[in-house]
Amino acid sequence: MQNQGFTLIELMFVVAIIGILAAIAIPTYSDYMKQAKVSEAFILASSVTKTIGDYYAYKGKLPKDNHAVSLPENLSGEYVENLQINNGVINVNFQAGVFHDESGNTLSLNPAIINTYPPNDAITWVCGYATAVEGMTLVGKNKTNINPKYLPKVCLSD
Repeated sequence: MQNQGFTLIELMFVVAIIGILAAIAIPTYSDYMKQAKVSEAFILASSVTKTIGDYYAYKGKLPKDNHAVSLPENLSGEYVENLQINNGVINVNFQAGVFHDESGNTLSLNPAIINTYPPNDAITWVCGYATAVEGMTLVGKNKTNINPKYLPKVCLSD
C-alpha cells in the first residue's frame, strides 16, 4: 500500500514560504493604505483650487483665508481633519492617527503663478515637496510634513 500525502518537512516548508510572503506583503499593504488616505486630500482640495483660481482672476490677489472665498472652517473628510487657506496656500491637516505613529500631519498645495507677458492671471498648483518649474513663481509657505513615501510622485522634487 502506497502512502499519499505530504511529509512534515514539506508542510513546514510551505508554511515558511507563506510566512515570508506575509512578512513582505503586510507592510507594503499598510503603506498602500496610507497613500490611499492621502488621496482624500486631493479630492477635497480639487474644488477649492478652482475657487481660489477664480478669486485670483477676479481680484488679482490670493485669498487670505477660508472666509475670503466663503469656505467653512471645518471642511473635513474621513481622514482629513480640516482644510485651511492661508494666503492662497491650501493646507490639508490630517486627523491624528491616520499615519498611526505620527500626528499633526499636513499636506500643502501652493499656488504657482505662471509668469507671462502680458500677465494672464493663470495659476497652477504645486503639492508637497515639489518645486515650481522655470517660468512659475511659487507663492506661500509649504507646511508639508508627511513622510514622502506616502505622497504621489507629482508631490516630490526631482
